[in-house]
Formats: sequence, structure tokens, C-alpha cells
Amino acid sequence: MSISIKGSNFPLLVVHVYSTCLEEIRRSLVEKIEKSPIFLSKNTPVVVNVSNLNYRSNWDALCQTLSDSGLFIVGACCCHDNKLKEIIMLSGFPVLSQNITILHKDFTEYFRKNTLTTSKTQLIKTPIRSGQKIYARNRDLIVIANVSAGAEIIADGNIHIYGIMRGRILAGASGNEESQIFCTNLSSELVSIGGRYWLSDQIPKEFSGKAVRLSLKNDTLIIQDL
Repeated sequence: MSISIKGSNFPLLVVHVYSTCLEEIRRSLVEKIEKSPIFLSKNTPVVVNVSNLNYRSNWDALCQTLSDSGLFIVGACCCHDNKLKEIIMLSGFPVLSQNITILHKDFTEYFRKNTLTTSKTQLIKTPIRSGQKIYARNRDLIVIANVSAGAEIIADGNIHIYGIMRGRILAGASGNEESQIFCTNLSSELVSIGGRYWLSDQIPKEFSGKAVRLSLKNDTLIIQDL
């Protein structure tokens, strides 16, 4: 067996890679996608577990193999090799903690249903460039790509970013204080929930570039590790 695909504490599927043979990985992916074409549809967002790889592994070629199979890579996890971690981050992907805990216990099911089947969530699959503005009116917003500095993403509900967030992000834009922000790599110019906001220099530095969850409590922004 070269790979397995499992659920986890991430709100995404995790591809566990056990082999460095790209052809073997490609065959395994084709087989799994043929068996589960709905569950593993085109552009299904995934996290790559690299705990069995090291810096000698060809990360770029692995990404290309997964992408060619129709999967959308949003990051890597469980990296124990510092050189490999540098390679992954230089390629533009976040390296997530293996101990990420999603506090919404039904988040995996929520993500699967809302991103694919309901009109209550707006899904963006392409990078958001500087100067672009996205507004998800009366719904949640999920972005499975990077958001550039100078871009602005707004939603009346929750916002989920599975990429590097460098622009401005405003959840609960219509005043919903229950809205939250989930982000795999926070490097934002501004974060806001329900009208309460932090500029970049107000975001605690220990969370810069990290996977975080933002919410409101007692009219105050709260930031936590995912």
C-alpha cells in the first residue's frame, strides 16, 4: 500500500503518503477515486501527511501527482524533517500542526455538506488577487486558495481560508457576532468579526503565519490555535 486517505481532526481529508514511488501513488489514487467518485470529486481539498517522508523526497513531483489526479492540496501536516518543512513552505504551502483540533465537533460533516451541496456556502477555488473583493451575502465563505495582500473577503456568516491569508478578512459583516474565522495561515492586514477588528499590528505575533480560529467573546476578538 502506497497511500491511505482518512478522516482526521482537520476539516479536510488527509492523504497519508507511505511510498516515494510516484507511479505507485498515481495508481493508488486512480483506484481510490474510481471507487469513491462522489467523495473524491474533482478539486477535493486535501492535506498531505508527510510524516513518512524526508527532504530527499520530491515534494514538487508529489504535489504534481496529487494535482494531476484531481485533488486540491491546501497544505501539509506531521512534518518531522526541518529541511522538508522548509521545502514545503518555500513552495507556498502551509505546514500544519498534527495536533490541530477543530472545536466544532461536527465540522468535518459541516464542511463536506456545505461546500458541495448547499447554497448557504460560497466556495472559491482560485487565488484572490490584490484589489479583488469577494462578498458572500447571507452565507458562509470558504476559500481553498491563497488571498493576496490588498484583497478583501467578506461574509455575513463564517469564513474559512485553506491557504495563506494576507489581505483583509471580515466575517459577520451584517452584525452576526456568532460568526467565526478559520484560517490555515494567518498573515492578514485586518481581521474583523461583527464589526470588531484588529489591524495587522494588533494581531498577536505568536499567531502570525499559524493555523488559527477567531471568534467573539464578551464583545472582544479571541484568537486560538487550531
